[in-house]
Amino acid sequence: MYGLMHKKSVSLDLQHFEDPDYYDHLNRAMREAPYRPGSIVNNVVSILRAGISLVLMAGLLTTLSWWLAVILIIANIPGIYLRIHYADVLYNFRKELTPVARKAAYFNWLLTGDRPSRELRLFGLGSYFSDLFRKNFNMQKKEELSIIRKRSLIELVSGIFKAAAVLVTLYYIVMQTIRSDIGLGDLAMFLLAFRMGMTYIKQILSGTAGLYEDSLFISDVFDFLNLEEKIVVIPPVVDVNKFRGNIRIENLYFRYPSSENDVLKGVDIKINKGETLALVGANGAGKTTLVRLLCRLYDPQAGKILLDGNDIRNIYPDKYRRFFSVVFQDFMLYNLSAGDNIRAGDIFSVRDNERMIDSATRAGIQELVNELPRGYDTVIGRLFDDSRELSWGEWQKIALARALYRDSEILILDEPASALDANSEYEMFTRFSKLAAGRTCILISHRLANVSIADRIIVIDKGRVIESGSHAELVKAGGTYSILYKQQKSMYK
Repeated sequence: MYGLMHKKSVSLDLQHFEDPDYYDHLNRAMREAPYRPGSIVNNVVSILRAGISLVLMAGLLTTLSWWLAVILIIANIPGIYLRIHYADVLYNFRKELTPVARKAAYFNWLLTGDRPSRELRLFGLGSYFSDLFRKNFNMQKKEELSIIRKRSLIELVSGIFKAAAVLVTLYYIVMQTIRSDIGLGDLAMFLLAFRMGMTYIKQILSGTAGLYEDSLFISDVFDFLNLEEKIVVIPPVVDVNKFRGNIRIENLYFRYPSSENDVLKGVDIKINKGETLALVGANGAGKTTLVRLLCRLYDPQAGKILLDGNDIRNIYPDKYRRFFSVVFQDFMLYNLSAGDNIRAGDIFSVRDNERMIDSATRAGIQELVNELPRGYDTVIGRLFDDSRELSWGEWQKIALARALYRDSEILILDEPASALDANSEYEMFTRFSKLAAGRTCILISHRLANVSIADRIIVIDKGRVIESGSHAELVKAGGTYSILYKQQKSMYK
């Protein structure tokens, strides 16, 4: 079941991960997936086994009186109703309080996780988050205890009803013995048959109620598995194996699912094969969003992106994304070996040590890897034993090596030097031509001195392209780029 859920999760569009409802679905599904399928099997087996035994016991009781078999059923009706009713109550309770449970889990992570541990201590946030955890945790427990109290009261009434049925049956069988209609041996046999029958019918009804409860909770798993994937190939399907000419972005409009405002507004850009293109602009201008659309992690509300004249929506997403290698601003830190961290860029290809070393060298991380205890086989990060933690700048170089290891035709670097020291940043951009190595390159950076190496610079402001040209052309034009460049330049004088 986990395999199905993992496969579904990695196939879903990014817009799901920006929707709190997705995490509610995921939380409920992950909670039930481990044991509900097994519970269904156990309940079915229990019903079948008890059903066969019940037929034998009921047949024996009907030789004395047919209504003894009826009492068996009637005595357990309140219990089955109770179980089904509170299965509904419990399901709705957990569903409604899923956001509260997620908040409690989040505050628990803040209190126990590695990443928040430094600020937690520096700002003295421990008691604050502990109170928030307790508030959300207690909210769940308060509602749960209320349900348990109500159920216990009804269970008491149900137990009294069942006890009364047993007393009536006992009285009837004893009276039959006193009147000599049956012997003492028969008395013991019928009492045992009735007691066993009560046990079997309880198992049947309990199993039935359990199946009903399982059906409610397993529906959360299927709801998750049925989440719609929207980034799919749209006919007519085009088979494109190589990037030959250019990428054209035409009149592109985009807004995130949870927003009412367009992030990109009528963007038109042409990217030529082999060109180094820089995207610059203020935070929130839409640069990273444009890259996400270019990689088809989202689809626009209007406009289109063409690869060599082909609408990218007509190309299978996985095949189209093979054209790209990206260092995202929020790159991943995998607690794997240094080699596997780099190979993650093309993990299913045969391990190529020469390519791995070349990628590490071009990213400026080869010397560090050589100093690790087991070289490329050293686990990096701090989650596991015998591992070595890296600085943030060293992690960024690993991410760059990973992107270079993926032999894609288009390389996208989103703030690739944000965590590097001044010397490492200088070295990276002075050997940029080796990094690009004949690829089409898209570079995003707030440091305009770095993007001056680009063939063409696109200035984006509030979702629109406002300037385009080479570094020299834009400085000479005296527009937004020129002003920003001169401001940054003056800071280093």
